Amino acid sequence: MNNIRVSLLVFFFSFSLQAAEIRGTVRNATGAPLQGASVSIDARRTTTDASGAFALEAADGAYDLRVSHPAFESVTRRTKAGETVTIELTPSFADSIVVAGIRAEAETPVTRTDVTHEEIEAQYHGQDIPLLLRDTPSVQAWAESGVGSSGYSYITLRGISPTRINFTLDGVPLSDSEDMGAYFVDFPDLARSLESVQIQRGVGTSTVGTAAFGGSVNLESINLAPEQRIEAVLGGGSFGNRQASVGYHSGALAGGLQLYTRVSFLESDGFRDNSATKQRNVFFSAAKTLGEGQLKLTGFSGYERQQLSFYATDLTTLENDLRANPLRPEENDSFGYDLAQLQYVRPMGSDADMTASVYYQRGYGWYRLYDFGTDDLRQYGLDGMLLGSLVTYSKTSGNLKTSYGVHVNHFKRDHTRDDVTAATRDYANYGLKSEANAFAKVSYDLAKFHLYGDAQIRHARFDYHGEADIPAIDWTFFNPKIGARYELTSRSSVYASAGLATREPTRNDMFLGEDNPSVAHDLHAVRPERVLDFELGVNHRTASLELAANLYAMEFRNEIASTGELSEIGLLLRRNVDRSYRRGIELEATWQAAPALRLLTNANFSRNRIDEWTQFYDVYDDGGNWIDSTPRTYENVHPLLTPEVLVSQAVEWSPAARLSVGAAGRYVGRAYLDNTNDEALVTPSYWIADARAAVRVTDWAHVTLQVNNLFDRERVFASGYSYVFMNEDATGARSLSGTPYYYPQATRHAVLLLEVSF
Repeated sequence: MNNIRVSLLVFFFSFSLQAAEIRGTVRNATGAPLQGASVSIDARRTTTDASGAFALEAADGAYDLRVSHPAFESVTRRTKAGETVTIELTPSFADSIVVAGIRAEAETPVTRTDVTHEEIEAQYHGQDIPLLLRDTPSVQAWAESGVGSSGYSYITLRGISPTRINFTLDGVPLSDSEDMGAYFVDFPDLARSLESVQIQRGVGTSTVGTAAFGGSVNLESINLAPEQRIEAVLGGGSFGNRQASVGYHSGALAGGLQLYTRVSFLESDGFRDNSATKQRNVFFSAAKTLGEGQLKLTGFSGYERQQLSFYATDLTTLENDLRANPLRPEENDSFGYDLAQLQYVRPMGSDADMTASVYYQRGYGWYRLYDFGTDDLRQYGLDGMLLGSLVTYSKTSGNLKTSYGVHVNHFKRDHTRDDVTAATRDYANYGLKSEANAFAKVSYDLAKFHLYGDAQIRHARFDYHGEADIPAIDWTFFNPKIGARYELTSRSSVYASAGLATREPTRNDMFLGEDNPSVAHDLHAVRPERVLDFELGVNHRTASLELAANLYAMEFRNEIASTGELSEIGLLLRRNVDRSYRRGIELEATWQAAPALRLLTNANFSRNRIDEWTQFYDVYDDGGNWIDSTPRTYENVHPLLTPEVLVSQAVEWSPAARLSVGAAGRYVGRAYLDNTNDEALVTPSYWIADARAAVRVTDWAHVTLQVNNLFDRERVFASGYSYVFMNEDATGARSLSGTPYYYPQATRHAVLLLEVSF
């Protein structure tokens, strides 16, 4: 209770300082106002309203005012408290593919959160992208190894699993085509090369790759700096955390050429036993002006080697050893991941532009597991390659704006298994997945109304080649969206939208968890899932306060829901349920309480149900022998691992120009480990707090201390699963028994970073 009282005092405490304001307007090259531009000085931030206006409280003195907006070059200007300025942003060719293709603009009637470059810089300390986004609305994130800088990490949106969230980088899909997972351990230190992140919750706008089912996470690569700059980071911390990174901006070179590259090294021992990770990455970007257009090459090459920790630990073991990992040191993996995209962007007069891009991805490597209960070590190999192309065209005619896009790609991945000891191959198979989609988006401004429509048609085909003779399968989907935003005032607006998304099952769904199918599975047995998403929201913005609230209702048919079980290679097993829903309210607030004090709050309160769930139980006799499998049906159940309360509260304080401190606390409600809702099989609710302090030692050196799980809480079980079975005694009477398994998150741990820039 004392911790809660302290948190409340911090939340309601503000400074009674006499402060001036920095006011201004942000416009584009034609003089039109830009809504939604991010404006910041030190740790204070705001966004522009519908008229492009902004105001920031500031004590007397001079400041570096930074203004950024998707699809425009960022601007930094020296200004003073009390000044009124006009900022003009020029288009950034390379970013227009993101805006025209998949991102929602400020007036688009969708539910979204934008994370700016400044926020990424302030929050990032080496953790994977899911953990970086953990304090945004309706997000729950966790790491298998217990710390976000080691091993695989996962993110859910509104309780919906990451395989049903669309991830892109500059329009390129990051989720693999077969099983739709994005493995951020393969993209080490990517956050240091990002300009911004947009999270769309619900079906959002049309995108590339599989349809956004729970939401989409759109990453934007870093803007190329106009001046030459070198950035270096050196850090270390708890559980063997070690990291080093060097980035280089060439600035504007002769012939309209600009370059950027970053080399990164990260290592960690992990919190759980035998969960160490070594990661390497090279990120690169180059742009060259060609007449009125621009050619840009962006990509990275990452590599990781780690000990595996994807099995959870039973509760009895955790009570004696919180760091226990059931996997052995020899059970490890090694993967590389390469991505490259070549974009050409060209304005077509003053009111239109087009983009064309081609991209290449390859993810390759292996992981090793012992056969269950034996000392036979098997190596599972994966080698997948994705080739694709995207073309978009956007045009503005008065109050009407239209965007069109066509996207095609082709994916092939080889699956193998080898006996490591005998040096023999057990099997080899491969899958082919191709898709093509086209979208059209239209928006129209009518007085205070902004009307929006969006439609996508998508075709996908999966073809398997292996020992089992399994015919190919095709799917064709139509995904429409419609919405409207109404400007109540220049500072307030309301919006409503409705959208339909349908998507196919994954390879793992269709093969019931088998990596090498033993029978000719009927690929039509698992039906595509569909969601009808309704969103109703309000936004309000003043010089010191930003508020957003929305109601959502996501109504599912044939949802491919997790069963709470794992396949023999650690993948979640799922199957169709007829009807289910997720409904709730999301709240987001940012208050600049004083020039030096900023408070941030977000919350999600939801009601989530599956109408009917059938659980299949293994039955064992008194001697522990399996004798049967029996079903039992449950009605109106909570979907597993979907907490109905998520609350995050953060405070940022900048008492001096060179010092900033902050703290963030989050509360996560309890959730069930399976869909039977057994009260003994839950992840308990928990509250956790992190803190950080950053000092600018000189104009070119910056030191940051990040402390996670500040109060050293031990029972932070963010995820897990269970095994429930039936016992049959000598009389034939049957009773249920179950074991919960959890992924423990790390106790108190810290990271210290030294960053230099010159």
